[in-house]
Amino acid sequence: MDPKDVKQLEEETKKLLEKFSNALESVKLDKGEEWNVERESDRRKEKEGKICDETFRKIMLDNAPQHDDDFIIAEKKTW
Repeated sequence: MDPKDVKQLEEETKKLLEKFSNALESVKLDKGEEWNVERESDRRKEKEGKICDETFRKIMLDNAPQHDDDFIIAEKKTW
């Protein structure tokens, strides 16, 4: 990608984020009111799994700071 195009894209993205941020600032909630989304279900339906590409598994495990044979060992927010 041309550096000019990258710069233009960065500027447009920044303007869009600022516009969105300003729109969020104008949303007023009553004291104690929280904003959340109500859903009928908060879990996806389980299906039959697909066979994993073993090279993908190896790359993911090698990329992890700690792992055993089949699992990534990680603390929340540390990896």
